[in-house]
Amino acid sequence: MADIVFAFDPAIHRPIAAPEGAPADIAECVSKAAGAALAEAATVATRSQAAALVICGRLLDPSRASPAQAAALRRLITDLAAVGCRTVAVVDEPLLCHELARMLGEPRGLFFVTPLAPLEFEVRGLAVEIVSAHGPTGAGSVATVSGDPSPLHRRIVVGWDNALWSQQRWAADEPQFGVVPTPRTTPSAAAFAAAATASASWSQPGAFWIWASRQSQALPPGVHFLPALQARGVDEASPGACCTLTLLDREAIEATVADSFAAPHADWRRTWHEVPTHRVAWRTVSVESSTGGDEELATAIWAALEKQPPDRAATVELVRCSVACGTNVARRVRVGEIAAETLSRLRELYDAKTFRVWCHELVAEPTESLAPLGHARSGGRPGSTTSFSSALADIVTMVEESQTLAAPEAREAGWLALELIESV
Repeated sequence: MADIVFAFDPAIHRPIAAPEGAPADIAECVSKAAGAALAEAATVATRSQAAALVICGRLLDPSRASPAQAAALRRLITDLAAVGCRTVAVVDEPLLCHELARMLGEPRGLFFVTPLAPLEFEVRGLAVEIVSAHGPTGAGSVATVSGDPSPLHRRIVVGWDNALWSQQRWAADEPQFGVVPTPRTTPSAAAFAAAATASASWSQPGAFWIWASRQSQALPPGVHFLPALQARGVDEASPGACCTLTLLDREAIEATVADSFAAPHADWRRTWHEVPTHRVAWRTVSVESSTGGDEELATAIWAALEKQPPDRAATVELVRCSVACGTNVARRVRVGEIAAETLSRLRELYDAKTFRVWCHELVAEPTESLAPLGHARSGGRPGSTTSFSSALADIVTMVEESQTLAAPEAREAGWLALELIESV
């Protein structure tokens, strides 16, 4: 049971791309995963008899959404309203409120929170206020900011970043080659926590801080993490979940009349729980490189798959197969040559009823360190047969230490150069 359900970044106007060559049932499941995850969050709210479903991040872009997507969202909102549950959309721009409401036909039960306009409502006598962290630090209702803090008031401050919203590595407005783009992750969780603790209204005893992100990160004390409803890649913080918060003592509610006041939950901050909502699970299976061809490699990957427990909440699992090759460049090239045949063997194991695992990619591990090839460790000297490999490894190590590029990207670029030379 919960009083409020929180959901982050459903982005139902951006369906997840189905893996190349996937069967029709997998392609359909993947393409509908975003909408299905939001529908599951609504089911959690209905089942919990929640007073509100609070959605932050991307919900539905009126300029990109289809009529079918808008109709599905409207139906979700009206179904929640029919059982007494509000749908609260926390948005960055006030203009989006008007566009979204107009596209959905202004359904009953839809409310908005903007950077300048919090939303306040009551849950059995307990005043609950939803505030966007993207507005002024002191944003909040005038009564609660200027007056004494009330024990019957809860202010919930919601912030989020846009990490991993785009799967592209480079920003579109990169000024020139060789210049690192500015990460599109603003604001940060640390800045959010600093602003929250410094704010006279956000730091009141009844305040509750939520930070939503697709990226795994260490949050400051007192900030609660909200993952995305559905992951869109293997590098995200969570497969996908909504979070629930119980503000009232449910036993007291059951013992009283339906429309009476209820006592606040004595330990309400500890009632923050994740509930899985994802339909597609992403994971990586890593194996050591072995001699032989596609049959031997497929056998090793299959053995690794059998050792890992399946994701019970997911309808289908998309697996990325990573092969560790150490510093053997020839083996890395060989893995690329037999990747298609190996994937074909693995995909034959897929069973829509019993084994819903689809291997969508097989690569030589791109993030392995090149340091063992460097001059300092390999013993290479200028003019030797390993001089190019050693020099390249030294460059990659220098780039990693200077943080000009992220270490995984620098290493992948280095391995690609060595593999290209090996294959020609």
